[in-house]
Amino acid sequence: MEHHPVKSSRIASVAWDETSSTLEIVFRNADIIQYQNVPARIFRDFLIVVSKGRFYDGVIKGKYPEKKRNGR
Repeated sequence: MEHHPVKSSRIASVAWDETSSTLEIVFRNADIIQYQNVPARIFRDFLIVVSKGRFYDGVIKGKYPEKKRNGR
């Protein structure tokens, strides 16, 4: 997955895998969470919204199956 650095106080980077429709978010606290079955448009919107944290809280968190990975 290719990670895209983002401007956010909570989120360091985001990536999306087309084959599995997996969104991966790396948080500034080193947590890494993968979300399954995320549509491409959600990833594209995530990249362009001004407030990444607000978008994450309202559109992603709790809306898709998630899996926490080990931090960096």
